[in-house]
Amino acid sequence: MNGFADRLMLRYLEPAQVASLLVPPDDPDRHRVRSLLAAVYEPSLLEVRFVDAVRVTATQFQVPVSPPVTVRGSWEKLLPDAAHARATVDIPAVAPPYWIDLGLDTVVTARVVLTSGALDALGSEDLSGLTEEEFAARFDFLDLAELMRRARVADYAELQAQFPRLYRLHYAEPPPFDPGAPGRTYRLRVSVLFFPDLDLGAALRRLEQGHRDGPTAGLVRRVERERAVPAHGDRRAGAQLAHQ
Repeated sequence: MNGFADRLMLRYLEPAQVASLLVPPDDPDRHRVRSLLAAVYEPSLLEVRFVDAVRVTATQFQVPVSPPVTVRGSWEKLLPDAAHARATVDIPAVAPPYWIDLGLDTVVTARVVLTSGALDALGSEDLSGLTEEEFAARFDFLDLAELMRRARVADYAELQAQFPRLYRLHYAEPPPFDPGAPGRTYRLRVSVLFFPDLDLGAALRRLEQGHRDGPTAGLVRRVERERAVPAHGDRRAGAQLAHQ
């Protein structure tokens, strides 16, 4: 076991090395984990302020990931004879699996803050009396023709008939952040790929293939020094790390 991937697998058998990959010593505020959480969960109403703990619950090496198999079938029936039927199903050949070099199942405890408050009030206004010219002048930021196309109506009269009222939603201010509030737990799957050479093009192609066919893995690459640095986060089933 003298290859690059072999040496890294031996390294990450040590829990301390895995911990330093997720939370490097020069990242006391745990920005890496915060960015991975934001990339995976895509929080639109929450902001991660503090990461209190990162716990690794499972570590796997060389995890196979097979692309999903698309099955298309056809069923044919002869009438009026109900007893005679014929069916055919075409299943394409299964492609070879992709391999994730290191898979980490983690549980992250984080304190978050709401960025938007709850719905506070709902108002409405009758627009059925507006002419087409008045509507266009009042809502000049709207493309009326595009609006009617999206609403699948033939003309402005039909638009008025289907949508006679304008609704306004008012949201309250979000509550202030409470540093003493208990943290929430989030499950985070981190998938890592090992690259012995600095070949960014090949790495991006392999990551793009992972986006289409399975859990997206991250980058682990080697140059002169070996120090963990973050790359981009996966928005589906994993997160990405780079090892420099």
